[in-house]
Amino acid sequence: MDLRTIFFAALVWLPFANAAESRPIEGDYYLYGAMEMAARLVLQKDGSFAAAAAYGSANGAAKGTWSIESNTLTLTSEADPHAAKKLAFEMPRTRNLAELEESYRIQHGNYDEIDNDTANYAQTHYILQMQYDQHPKPPAIDPVYLYFEFSAGPGSQQLLESNETTDLWLPYDPQRTLTKIGFGTSRDSGPTQWIDVSPDSRWFGIGWKKEKSQPIAFTPRKEKGLAEIQRDLNDDEQGRILKNYLITVYHFDPISTPAITPVDVYLRFDDGSTKQQVWADSKQERLSLPYSPTRTLEKIGLHTQGSKDEIEWIPTLPDMRWMRVDWKDYAVPANGELSLLFQDLRLAIEPDCLAVDFGNGKACFRRR
Repeated sequence: MDLRTIFFAALVWLPFANAAESRPIEGDYYLYGAMEMAARLVLQKDGSFAAAAAYGSANGAAKGTWSIESNTLTLTSEADPHAAKKLAFEMPRTRNLAELEESYRIQHGNYDEIDNDTANYAQTHYILQMQYDQHPKPPAIDPVYLYFEFSAGPGSQQLLESNETTDLWLPYDPQRTLTKIGFGTSRDSGPTQWIDVSPDSRWFGIGWKKEKSQPIAFTPRKEKGLAEIQRDLNDDEQGRILKNYLITVYHFDPISTPAITPVDVYLRFDDGSTKQQVWADSKQERLSLPYSPTRTLEKIGLHTQGSKDEIEWIPTLPDMRWMRVDWKDYAVPANGELSLLFQDLRLAIEPDCLAVDFGNGKACFRRR
């Protein structure tokens, strides 16, 4: 029997909570405020949940566990053992030979961290840089105080309140350089973690992660001096960095690269010829093919071996030599595509509302 049938049948007998009672979070909820979408969520006392949603002809059901932290309810769905695994590809960035030159990379910013060996190899080859592009959603966090210590004089503080990537600007004084950055969740108790920084750096990239029921942890990722960071900033920021430090704080909890089914990679040229390679190892980050001046690359095709899907073709400009191919894996759930709505879903606990945004504005799960 389909999980959705079992789910709806099981919910029929569940009693509705009495509005006059002092209610715990457990209970039977319906979605309000999401246009043309219907959904139901049941939170059980044992920490499990069951949910279902419908939107037009699409539907889905899920079950798993729920937990609460920092006034946020998080749903963790059970893995779907019958889901079909697929890969999705896109080509967000390409480079011709002029754009691979070191002078261009210095002037315009080397966001892909292309080195001189790669640039030299592209003189005689096409390069496909295969990059895994799957990132977990940043969890909700409590406000964090950042503490700054200097080589002389008093320290200072700033408050981080967002779980999104945040830029913090801090006045720069050559007479008192920054030496340490600390982190704490209470202004009174002070920092619980310190990191040392180079006195010559002006930009600091700091990653954080927050596991369930664990304190937030910060890791220094990168530092850059004034000349290096100026290459990555816009005109206004280039002027501002002359008198400031810049601290970029962002969620960093990378997902391990999963194994893949081998993918056939096709390079189609303007003379009608096609060269084929096999990308069989997800940890292989580069594919290459010798360049020939007698033909022009028109597009790149990718097809997972054994799949009934057609080849996915991505056009490219004729003079490109280095191409970044971002890829991610996703599941086609057996319990309906909308079951993915409940995967690691976070709901804000508000009065008479478990608040959620499915992409069309705030909606609420409420008891009837």
